[in-house]
Amino acid sequence: MRHRITALAGAVVAGAVLSAPFGAAPAAADVPGFSVRVTAPDTFTAARSAETVTAVVTSESRRCRKVRWVLIVRSEVDAGQLRVTRVEEDGEFDTSTSTDGDTTTIIDEALDPGTLCRGRTVTGRWQVSFDGPDGGDVRFEAQAFDEQETLLTTAGASSAVRGQRAPSPSPEPSETQGAAEEEDAENDDAGDDGGAAIVPDAGDAETALVAQQTSLLGPGLIIGGICVFLGVLLLIRLRMRAKVVQVEEQSLPTGFYGMPPRR
Repeated sequence: MRHRITALAGAVVAGAVLSAPFGAAPAAADVPGFSVRVTAPDTFTAARSAETVTAVVTSESRRCRKVRWVLIVRSEVDAGQLRVTRVEEDGEFDTSTSTDGDTTTIIDEALDPGTLCRGRTVTGRWQVSFDGPDGGDVRFEAQAFDEQETLLTTAGASSAVRGQRAPSPSPEPSETQGAAEEEDAENDDAGDDGGAAIVPDAGDAETALVAQQTSLLGPGLIIGGICVFLGVLLLIRLRMRAKVVQVEEQSLPTGFYGMPPRR
């Protein structure tokens, strides 16, 4: 029995090496009338509890057969992190395991307890987990052999392993550092905006000077007009006063009086 398992393992490994690359579509059934459907979780999480991978084989043949399951696992995750346990209703089922690169092959030591007939199915179940911390894609390919070690059918399903490694978050800046950075940013902005005020262009300086002269022209004209008006008014008053003085001088007596008449 042991040498038949070894021969089957060699055939399976050779088929795995010569089969399609990782992630390719499942191969067609080797024997007409048999098909298998594989179900696997979409995502595994490293270092978490095991998930169940299931394969169900059906037959259209009138002849009933016993089935031996082989599960091939192709994974981007290191094979040393893979854990697979074949289970049946009464507990763990004995298997042999071999690894070649990224491919791990799990072969049943004995035939499945069920019998494959038309209208009846045989189910294989595997508890699969990954120790971590790595993640990556993984593909499961279930193969159903009969008691004569003839490959009846094969199919596969793909999943992803979510690793534990995540990018470390950047440290949050302290309040002092944040205040310093904000002050530097304000200084940079002030330097950018204040450069034009410290060293203005020639055109801007001339424009500012003209605007300043224009703003002073109006008040200067008003003050000048008031001064001229006051000067003219002062001259008029002085002239009028001079005429009054002249008239008064002409009306004063000369100081020579005639002799009064004799009595």
